[in-house]
Amino acid sequence: MFIGEPGWDPWTMTAPADGATAAAETPKRVRRPLSTSGWLLVLALVVFGFGFVASRSPEPADLGPPQGGVAAAQQAVDALVHPGPTPAALAELPADFTAVTGIRPTSLPAQDGTVRAVHTDGGCSTPWGDDNTKWDYSVPCKAHDLGYDLLRYSAEKGHPLAPQYREALDNRLSTDMHAMCTLNPQNSARTCQVMASLYSAGLVVNSWHQRWSVPTGDPLGPMLAGVAVIGFLLMFRLRGWLHTRRTVPRVLRKAARVERTALPPRLVDRWAVLGVAAVVLLMLGESAVALAQWAGVGQGWLWPVTWAAQLTPLFFFAGGRASAAGWRAVAEAGGTYREYVAHRASWLLRPALIFAVVALVVPIALELLSIPPNTTAAVMRIALHPLWLLGVYLLTVIATPAMLTLHRKAPVTTVLALLGLVVLGELATGWLGSPLPGYAATFGLALLAQQLAFVHADSGAPGRRTLMAGAAVGLGGLTLASVLGGGPLTLLGSPGAPPALAAPTLAVLLLGLAQLSLVGLFAAPLGRIARHPDVTRAARFALRAPMSLYLGFLAAMLLLIAVVYLPARLVDGVGWLFQPKTLIALAMLIGPAALVFWWFEQHGGGPSPAPRVDSPSRLNAVLGRTAAALGVGYAALGVFGFALTRFGTANADATILGLPLDPIQSLIHLLLGVFLLHTVRIGTCATASTWLVCGLACVPPLLAAADNDHPSVVGIFVHGITAAFALAATLAALWQVKATRALTW
Repeated sequence: MFIGEPGWDPWTMTAPADGATAAAETPKRVRRPLSTSGWLLVLALVVFGFGFVASRSPEPADLGPPQGGVAAAQQAVDALVHPGPTPAALAELPADFTAVTGIRPTSLPAQDGTVRAVHTDGGCSTPWGDDNTKWDYSVPCKAHDLGYDLLRYSAEKGHPLAPQYREALDNRLSTDMHAMCTLNPQNSARTCQVMASLYSAGLVVNSWHQRWSVPTGDPLGPMLAGVAVIGFLLMFRLRGWLHTRRTVPRVLRKAARVERTALPPRLVDRWAVLGVAAVVLLMLGESAVALAQWAGVGQGWLWPVTWAAQLTPLFFFAGGRASAAGWRAVAEAGGTYREYVAHRASWLLRPALIFAVVALVVPIALELLSIPPNTTAAVMRIALHPLWLLGVYLLTVIATPAMLTLHRKAPVTTVLALLGLVVLGELATGWLGSPLPGYAATFGLALLAQQLAFVHADSGAPGRRTLMAGAAVGLGGLTLASVLGGGPLTLLGSPGAPPALAAPTLAVLLLGLAQLSLVGLFAAPLGRIARHPDVTRAARFALRAPMSLYLGFLAAMLLLIAVVYLPARLVDGVGWLFQPKTLIALAMLIGPAALVFWWFEQHGGGPSPAPRVDSPSRLNAVLGRTAAALGVGYAALGVFGFALTRFGTANADATILGLPLDPIQSLIHLLLGVFLLHTVRIGTCATASTWLVCGLACVPPLLAAADNDHPSVVGIFVHGITAAFALAATLAALWQVKATRALTW
């Protein structure tokens, strides 16, 4: 089989063997500027960096001014960072310091003439043990250890000191170590300076990782296991690309890619244009509202913008038409629900990995640039809003075949039941004080919009009178709610609203009724606009390269932040731009964005390949269905886990239905889901390697549960059952291979 022949797939490397032809045509290695080992090294560094950042401590809460013993501890830290001829910190220690910590501080003279309060048994901690070096950093390190003891004391008393106190202790130690290179150079002052800088860098990295909060010992086992599994999953997912890169000349790969990514114009219909326009206007509107709020514009001026830009119902309506068409196409081609879910979900999940990069990189870069936390929170809320929409839409895609069946059997009852779910879910949110009913109401609203799309596809648009009545009811209901609420409702960026909608669910329901009615009333002129060549071309580009548009939008938002905050710092000179923190922040923003842009442009999406049909083995059928079910389940868990955790913010450790999540586990879930769905697509879901990888992916969550004093029963059950099934499937697949070989012989 040659490149370009039917059945050859350069990205999955699943070409069937052609007997002697396959044996004779052994691919030769093609030299590349960057070897495969280089790419694997880059992958390892990226994965380790992700694990290090994702395992950062949560942001410490602001508890106000300290009282009692904690106030005394704060004064003692102040004394430690301003040493003098007497150990003033000893006099400031809380009365119960020794009783709480078990430490009896003393004093030692330092070589700079000061006398320091110290932790006698302390020292300069390194990965290889205490090492005070030949330049004798011992007294500053022992004083620093006493400062950390005071930070732990304040945490034990229930009121951790603010982050600036740990930062001040680290700066004091760094200053003292560099001073020793002058006071006690030992004929190697330059080496001393290098060593002091390395020790200082270790201090900063460790304190940054713990967000300058209470010094603790980080549990490395679950984190390292998670990082290893993430790298393993990425290597398995990318092995086809790596093999292609080694064996296929660049010109042939480029030709195959162009053919693969071509999107036929017939696929861009008016519903695709509607979906693209809804998402674009929603993101632009939410950004404009956030910018206006930051500038001090009152809510009384913003509500018309939020009503015009809140187009979530139209997005799910257009998505319903696309999902129904996708399911019917798979069914007509002889595929099953398994193939439908694998192909449809795989295409949707690729952007989720980009949101993971955004959630990782952008907050750190803005923190290094000293952007205010409130601004960073607003940026991340807007940047990750599409991730919530993606997660809810993924659930509607999974439910499409079942909802189509309900539509055929009981269309009116299904619509009314979904309407009841939305209303009851919204009311239960207020009654129970839990966000879960609100999430259910959001999902019900998405399904309701999808169900109305099914009705529209089969029965056409209602009459003009019905549409006018729908628009009147929707707008009238919103007006009434505004009057009863004392002012117009803000339908974007509402605090406490479901994140996928960013507004109260019932208000969005009324607005959606009005929007769908108006779209029906003005269907003819809107259809002419959708058929315009420029509009069609723009929609086709958005469907082919959605993440390129997203990264462009994100870059514009970050540029706006730079215009607002950075000029004040440039007043002191352009040297600020060349400081290490600034350079690292810019590299983090530009590097991953450029890499992601290159990857998506080079490996852009397009129509999924035709469904594969596995061998008629009962084991293959069972494993295929299970892989599809586990794939969509873990992928959805990963998407919503990322949307909830946000890398070390106050809700860094979230739960979904009792299942605890953190960024590392969320990425494992997402990659595991993508991997299993990919095996369904390429027909390898019944191999032993597939299920071995699946079982290994369950190890880090189980290790995290074992390391927790209060492990989650749900987490142990879910991952334990998955691991047990994966082990059984691995053994069954090996047995099937052995039996097949025995029959062959």
